[in-house]
Amino acid sequence: MTRKGRTHVPSVSSAAVKARTGKDWATWFQVLDREGAAKLDHRSIASLLSRKYRLPGWWAQTVTVEYERARGLRQRHENTDGFSVAVSRTMATSLSGLYAATANEARRRSWFPRGAFEPSSQTRNKYFRGRWNRNSRLEIGFYGQGADKSRIAVQVRKLPKKADVEQQRKAWKSALAKLEGLLESDTAGGNHRRRKTPRKSR
Repeated sequence: MTRKGRTHVPSVSSAAVKARTGKDWATWFQVLDREGAAKLDHRSIASLLSRKYRLPGWWAQTVTVEYERARGLRQRHENTDGFSVAVSRTMATSLSGLYAATANEARRRSWFPRGAFEPSSQTRNKYFRGRWNRNSRLEIGFYGQGADKSRIAVQVRKLPKKADVEQQRKAWKSALAKLEGLLESDTAGGNHRRRKTPRKSR
């Protein structure tokens, strides 16, 4: 049974989803209502969004989950394979710099929260994925927003308990803040070295 009048606050802002998909939340929910999505299972809704509306995988899943929550089809943060949480942050750094700080194991260790991570797949400047704490999945996306600005989006899936959601949210918010500080330090250090480079005598 759907409950269209229930209050629902999506985990991604309406402005952000419109910027990335061309529609805000209200419009997507109306589209899916017209498609009869309230009677479909999770996989069928995501497939519809991917096939008919050309949404890439991560956004097809995100729109599907938020629709199911808005219509009372699942608990907040609950997916078909457990619970999930998403955290993102926009930083004053290049897309390649942000990706490198994640893909490089030594740099990653300097800001990742405590936990066991096993990389499984990656595409330069786009995504980085792997197993997190044995049974969960970690998916990190990278999005350029100009020459010196980019966004990192972290999603942890397959969390076994609802109580894990806030713990992971807090850990990753802290981790992304630490990453931003490290990147800012790198930038400041690079500028300092350039200023200190002596001019060659003629």
